[in-house]
Amino acid sequence: MFAHRLKSHHELYNITKAMAIRIMDVDEYLKSIAGAAREAVIYIHIPFCRKICSFCNMIRTLGPAGDDYANLIVKEIERYQALDYVRHLTFQAVYFGGGTPTTLSNRSIKEILMALRKNFRLADDAEITLETTVTELTEDKISSLQEWGVNRISIGIQTFNDRGRQLLGRAGSGKSAYQKILQVKSRGFENVNIDLIYHYPRQTGEEVDEDLNMIFSLGLAGFSFYSLIARPDSRLINVEEKGNDTDLALFERIYARALDAEFSILELTKLTRYDPYRYITSRHGGMDTLALGAGAGGNFADITYMNPIALESYQHYMESGSDKKRMGVITKNQHQAVSRLIGAVQQCRIPRHAYADMFGENIRNLVARLLKEGYVTEEEDAYQLTKKGIYWGNNICDAILMNLHV
Repeated sequence: MFAHRLKSHHELYNITKAMAIRIMDVDEYLKSIAGAAREAVIYIHIPFCRKICSFCNMIRTLGPAGDDYANLIVKEIERYQALDYVRHLTFQAVYFGGGTPTTLSNRSIKEILMALRKNFRLADDAEITLETTVTELTEDKISSLQEWGVNRISIGIQTFNDRGRQLLGRAGSGKSAYQKILQVKSRGFENVNIDLIYHYPRQTGEEVDEDLNMIFSLGLAGFSFYSLIARPDSRLINVEEKGNDTDLALFERIYARALDAEFSILELTKLTRYDPYRYITSRHGGMDTLALGAGAGGNFADITYMNPIALESYQHYMESGSDKKRMGVITKNQHQAVSRLIGAVQQCRIPRHAYADMFGENIRNLVARLLKEGYVTEEEDAYQLTKKGIYWGNNICDAILMNLHV
């Protein structure tokens, strides 16, 4: 049914562009709509890494994040605090992504978290996540994260296999990475997650099993699993293409063994034992996302926006005060509903009735074929993605987006 697997939601049809109405200043838009009590999340982008992985093509700055960058984020927080709409929001989750957020100094992490708590309403049990590498998790860093209320750690392991780690550009051995995770857990961090990459060049099923054995023995809250995407502009470009058969076989191996180990599927690329991952489930549910930092993208009601990507541009943007507007794209009202629909599919289900007004003949035919060919099973209120459907989940999202009546 699908010739080529889409491995990332970033590859999906751009429905935001298709539903755009006009460009507008974000601050002016928020001033024009009434503030009301509602829940939201925060994303903070830290585009700095001490080492660039061979498979990464993201815009990164080599080296640690300086205190000056943290100061810019604090300024941005203070600018948003002046908006009545934002003051009415209660933030359920904060996510520091990157890059490598733990390249921030302890002082910078402290000042950003203090600014968030001072200027915004955070839920008492807000989930606060930092992405990190094992090499950044020094004893001092771990203590600082605990002190300032970080309660979810996401570690970019990718693989414990030393050959794989060298190939992917990871620092240190798999054994040292394993020991570091044990250290973090021993310090009282319960919600520890890792990223796993599979289908890297010449990876065997036995090597996948070794990674899974390590994951299961660690008692992790959950793990994300991604089939390697070798971008044309990354350093790892000469990937041995084995086709969908090998990719599917490795996916099925991970999925089956994880379920046997009492993990459950939370979204297309996420298996969990007890991690609610409130940040991503909130976004899938259509909550507002306040985005901070260079290259960060977010949304409020019917407007989506992205901060300047280049560090120099972001700095100029923040230091120019009210002279520099933050522009966003106003979208049709249905855009929020579309986002929730695709969020539901990312969480492995296609609602049967809630979006019926957007489901024309093409989508009804698509769902019928998905059902017939074993990508979904029929339930009372939804079509549940099967293992096959989860593997092809982004393709299913893409097909839905391209055929919606909006």
